[in-house]
Amino acid sequence: MISTCSISGESFTVGPIELQLREKFGLSDSLPTVLPKYRFQELGAFWPHWNLHKRRCDKTGRPLVSIFREDCAYPVWHRDEWVAHANPPSQDPDFSRPFFDQAWELFQTCPLPHAFQSNNQNCEYTDDWYYSRNCYLCHSGQGNEDCRYCYGCDSIKDNHGTVFSFDSQLCLDLINSSACYNSVFLLNSKAVQDSAFLYDCRDCSDCLFCFNLRNKKYCFANEQLTKEEYEKKRAEWNLSSHKNYEAAKAFFAKMMKELAWHRALQIDKCENSTGNFIRYSKDCENCYLLSEHETCANVAFCGPKARTILDSLGTVGSELVYMSSLPSYSYEARFCFSTLHSRFTEYSAYLQNCQYCFGCCGLVNAKYCIFNKQYSKEDYERIRAELVEHMRKTGEWGRFFPAHFAPNPYEESFSGFYFPVERPLEKQTVVKTAELEDIPDSVFSLSAAEETALLAQVFWDESYQRPFQIQAADIEFSKKMKVPLPHRYYVQRMQENLKWMPFNGELRETVCGKSGRPIFTNWPADYDGRILSEEEYLKVVK
Repeated sequence: MISTCSISGESFTVGPIELQLREKFGLSDSLPTVLPKYRFQELGAFWPHWNLHKRRCDKTGRPLVSIFREDCAYPVWHRDEWVAHANPPSQDPDFSRPFFDQAWELFQTCPLPHAFQSNNQNCEYTDDWYYSRNCYLCHSGQGNEDCRYCYGCDSIKDNHGTVFSFDSQLCLDLINSSACYNSVFLLNSKAVQDSAFLYDCRDCSDCLFCFNLRNKKYCFANEQLTKEEYEKKRAEWNLSSHKNYEAAKAFFAKMMKELAWHRALQIDKCENSTGNFIRYSKDCENCYLLSEHETCANVAFCGPKARTILDSLGTVGSELVYMSSLPSYSYEARFCFSTLHSRFTEYSAYLQNCQYCFGCCGLVNAKYCIFNKQYSKEDYERIRAELVEHMRKTGEWGRFFPAHFAPNPYEESFSGFYFPVERPLEKQTVVKTAELEDIPDSVFSLSAAEETALLAQVFWDESYQRPFQIQAADIEFSKKMKVPLPHRYYVQRMQENLKWMPFNGELRETVCGKSGRPIFTNWPADYDGRILSEEEYLKVVK
């Protein structure tokens, strides 16, 4: 069915799975009036991303590292204090006032946990990070060990700068890859070892600057070499040099545009699914970066195993979710953000182990609550029904929270990166004790005394407006992997890698570079001519 976007005026198709889900959620009497990409943007503004801040716990006064800034509108407590002592204020509903006005008045008094993390060891400087050990400045992952500057990863060990990758060890700048070992800058690759700057390679080792290869060894730029010839080529590049590493990235980017063939969509082992970067899923429509999902529409950036989801982000382990951001291991959540292990929640935020909550914030282990006040089951159901009817009359029912409810600035959110908005950024005070040019080109040029001196320096990333330091673990990793030392703030480096996995909430139409047939893709237009349909792609990589 066709609808019209109230924001852009564009006509768009509402697909069969979305229609099926709208009926399941009681929405079959109307069509959506906003394109899915704008729904992603609205929800993504409520997902704090990447930035960590030094601040104090508003309960104990102790210093902590939090995803929330000191000027957050909500009180912020250390997570342990929040779980142990959560007892936020409550209020009665006032049917003479709009719901959102009342909710905002209450929510600003409700403490939030300083970060999302649990079952970790020595992972204080992480967020949305679970079941991991010895990780630093990492976000949105689980089951990882000895990692730094990683995002969206599962079961990796001793990795730096890795994004959306799995089951890999001893890698730098791994992007959407899995089962890799001792390798540098791999994109969309699997089962690769002892290699560097590969794209879309499988079961390869000892290769450099290669693409679309299968079961190869000792290749340079897709040319088969002897072991001796390959080792000579690899030595010529000397990737421990920052200058050479940057030149290698430029060489790789040129290879991607001029030589490599690109699979239009990364959809693997799926049934009746559309979108991109989807694995092991069924009946998923316009979905992105997820695995093991079933019967979903307009869902993106999720951990595994969720089903029956519409218009949501971060739906790990959840079921029956509509218009929500970060409903983790939750069941039947609507218009919520940051709920964990909760059931039957509506218009609520930052709940853990809660059930039957409406208009609530900051609760732990609560049940039958409206505006954080507990009721009997019968009173809860009666007042909830009255409140829903009140919201219908005010025009609030069916709308997500207004933007000012987000506890983080827009530029520090998921949407701040994927849907940037032109606005004057707050100019930060430059903090540095040395210039970027003072970072040595190669770690192997440093004496022991110079290493010690380097650790004391503070550098400034002008493009991200943040200071950063080189730490002993960075030096150790650079020596072990024979790679350069960091030259930029870690978030900037992660975001550069993420740009190799294009996402803007929709697909665009182009034509296959070989057959000329229409196809859909996320690859930007400047890759046209090298983008292939699935049929033609399989001929290239056979």
